[in-house]
Amino acid sequence: MRRVYQARDGLEAHVVADLLQQVGIAARVQGDLLQGGMGELPAAGLVSVWVDNEEEARALELVEEYQREQPDLPESPSPTAPLSSAGFLSGLLVGFFAGVLVMLMLLR
Repeated sequence: MRRVYQARDGLEAHVVADLLQQVGIAARVQGDLLQGGMGELPAAGLVSVWVDNEEEARALELVEEYQREQPDLPESPSPTAPLSSAGFLSGLLVGFFAGVLVMLMLLR
């Protein structure tokens, strides 16, 4: 078996595997169940798509075609990136007013 695609996540790997299976290439997703171990395992490089050695060249062509058709995704901000001061202030004000409303409702 040969790896023909390294996916960002399990969903993407299954999409690619399904595309290969639609044209008659037996594809197998490996590592998708490892995503449940995030924190214990590295966050990337866990999920991949594998095919038989004889199907590798054809599968790589289809994977390249799939990648060309995908739109460029914008970089998502890091979940640990600091909030901007405007975002922090907005969240603080919303939380304050929500707390005031809850307290008023409880005191009635």
